Amino acid sequence: MRRVTGWLTGLTVCTLMTSLATAGPATAAPVAADAGTIVAERPIGPGSAVPGAADSRTVTYRTTGAEGLANAMIFEPEGTPPQGGWPIVAWAHGTVGMADQDAPSNTGVNYQLYRDLFSDWLRRGFLVVATDYAGLGTPGVHPYLDADVAAHNVVDSVRAARSLHPEASDVWAVAGQSQGGHAALATAVRAETLSPELDFRGTFASGAPTNLDRLAALAGPDFPDLHLDGLTLYMVYVAAGLRQSRPDVDVDSYLTPLGRELVDAADTTPLDVFRPSVASVPLGSLFTRPLAGTPIPQALTDYLGVPTTGFDEPVMLVQGLADHVVPPPLTLWYSAELALSGEPPELLLPAGGHISSLEQSVPEIGAFLERILAP
Repeated sequence: MRRVTGWLTGLTVCTLMTSLATAGPATAAPVAADAGTIVAERPIGPGSAVPGAADSRTVTYRTTGAEGLANAMIFEPEGTPPQGGWPIVAWAHGTVGMADQDAPSNTGVNYQLYRDLFSDWLRRGFLVVATDYAGLGTPGVHPYLDADVAAHNVVDSVRAARSLHPEASDVWAVAGQSQGGHAALATAVRAETLSPELDFRGTFASGAPTNLDRLAALAGPDFPDLHLDGLTLYMVYVAAGLRQSRPDVDVDSYLTPLGRELVDAADTTPLDVFRPSVASVPLGSLFTRPLAGTPIPQALTDYLGVPTTGFDEPVMLVQGLADHVVPPPLTLWYSAELALSGEPPELLLPAGGHISSLEQSVPEIGAFLERILAP
């Protein structure tokens, strides 16, 4: 595995993107007085059992986005809490779909890789809280990749975890994969504003779509086939979320009848049904006109853009060199921007793909979290 720290040299990226602007500083909506308040709880099902968890529960808590509720699974380590309490790792999951049936609190921890991650973190003495995000398994449309909403969901899940387990510490970090990697980075630049009462220590993100707004801004009827796995699926989800969050930009006016049909179905169709329905749909067939030169690019940056400044605590990025979902040049470009802003990440470049690269990095991730969460 390649490990890159500090400044990146010799970086080349797609020349058609180099003129696009970098996302600006993150802003956060006000924190509700009852943010993180638990309104329901239940034991998790047997399908979510994680080795090393002394207690495992699903909670519904108040937060920002959709209709103000989200679910999360909370796993407490075995043994006696250390002095100061269990440090917390807030996990943000990758894309599972937009339908309520696909919410992890409904399906359980059904990926062995996630079980392995959680088990490793529990063994290291971390309490793990894994949010579903607002509108995923709770009322309302899930605002897919809405950076500000995702950050609130993550922070409020930590509050919910500490409410359920008063013995937990106020020390915490965020970790995420793919969609969750985006959520983790969005959380990092908002953490101190959203949770001044907590001690935020840093961020881990794997396969994060850090420059998706720049890529999406180039979409239109003539968009070429970039041979990226699931690009049409993700863009339909983004369009569905943006349409819900930003009705002022009239997303439907940019969509073909097929595009509107797919966006309409996104929030109610389970992923295992929806994915094959868009697998052979060219991205360009969704749009009636190019997005460049319209209000959409700025709306996308406001909606899902991840800044390149404001990271006051350590950041670890994992990017698989064989990733065909989030291509390596986008992450390398983003890492270079962080370095140029004086906030270089710790970058791991395993040889695997979008998921396998995370699996290859489990020991390094655990060691990173152990280091930043130390007393």
